[in-house]
Amino acid sequence: MLKAKKFDQFRGLFNSFNHRPHFIQSDEYRRETLVWRKQMRKMMLLVNLLDHTYTNLNQNIGDVSYLLNRHYSSHCTDKSTRELTNKFSSGCFFICMILQLSKSIPGFVKIVEVGPRDGLQNEKNIVPTAVKVELIKLLASSGLRVVEATSFVSPKWVPQLADAKEIVEAIQNVEGVRFPVLTPNLKGFEAAVAAGSREVAIFASASESFSKSNINCSIEDSLTRYRDVALASKELSIPVRGYISCVVGCPVEGMVPPSRVAHVAKQLSNMGCSEISLGDTVGVGTPGTVIPMLEAVLDVVPVDKLAVHFHDTYGQALSNIFASLQMGISTVDSSVSGLGGCPYAKGASGNVATEDVVYMLNGLGVKTDVDIGKLMVAGDFICKHLGRPSGSKTAIALSRSTTAQFSKP
Repeated sequence: MLKAKKFDQFRGLFNSFNHRPHFIQSDEYRRETLVWRKQMRKMMLLVNLLDHTYTNLNQNIGDVSYLLNRHYSSHCTDKSTRELTNKFSSGCFFICMILQLSKSIPGFVKIVEVGPRDGLQNEKNIVPTAVKVELIKLLASSGLRVVEATSFVSPKWVPQLADAKEIVEAIQNVEGVRFPVLTPNLKGFEAAVAAGSREVAIFASASESFSKSNINCSIEDSLTRYRDVALASKELSIPVRGYISCVVGCPVEGMVPPSRVAHVAKQLSNMGCSEISLGDTVGVGTPGTVIPMLEAVLDVVPVDKLAVHFHDTYGQALSNIFASLQMGISTVDSSVSGLGGCPYAKGASGNVATEDVVYMLNGLGVKTDVDIGKLMVAGDFICKHLGRPSGSKTAIALSRSTTAQFSKP
């Protein structure tokens, strides 16, 4: 028998969709989300109906058991028996709905570790190349199969990643792991290939203001620039991953309409990106704003080409990941120990911690092939070097538990 607590969790998920952060909402954004809000109100009516059905089912469970155990004839016309059978059928519908939701979550989730690049790019003190290389190797040894290693950008703009060439050359012998690197233009792409990179990434924005402040050009100009990179990579059979920033909100423009995200995603897909990562750069998203964005993108890009990338500014990253999983997304970006933040998005905190994502997925019975113990070793290594505690609640909790165990007489 289903417990009421499980239904409350299901109901709470839908109730959370009504919450939105206090953020600027343009007329365009309101128009695009109006239809989705109406759909959610209809869904809430269904939830209320299921709530009522569950209550009736729970009250009559003893009668249902009796019905199943007694000798029942198909010719029986007893009114009370027919009513009870109808209630049981409604209850089965409710159970099937819950089971369907759980089945929608992928059985395996690929985690893309972005700590060495996105996690370290905004550090004020230069992290030595040897430390970065050791971090990458520790992450690879934990079972992570995709680790974003660095970025071939101008040292003038991101001095922390000026050693990109040395890093790529130092990890050439690490087998079984993909090491994509960020390349903002054709010059960066050529430098990455010369260093030995076998996979690259490009990044666009769904916000005009953010695009101009981040890469000093408009969205359309950036897409034109990336078409050159995509063509060059195709000639060399090098996979290209596409990032889209500000998919929910922009620090300048406020809420970003889902149609803009879908437009950029479609352009990246058309130019040949094998995967497109949707990034909530400011970390303002909730399931109520993330889901309509994903629905818009899913209309133009296949679900198996999508990934999600959430910052945890408002503590909503895991909720947003869970909602994304239910929509079929099976690739999640994260950063060990929650490292990171965007230099062009004031107030944005780090990425969601990889340890927290793995812990949640383990609890859902979803495979990742990541050893959380070895992952914590990597997190502890880089946090000690940076001189700060881990940003992962899971790592902190498990470390305390381990310490308490060994401190017992």
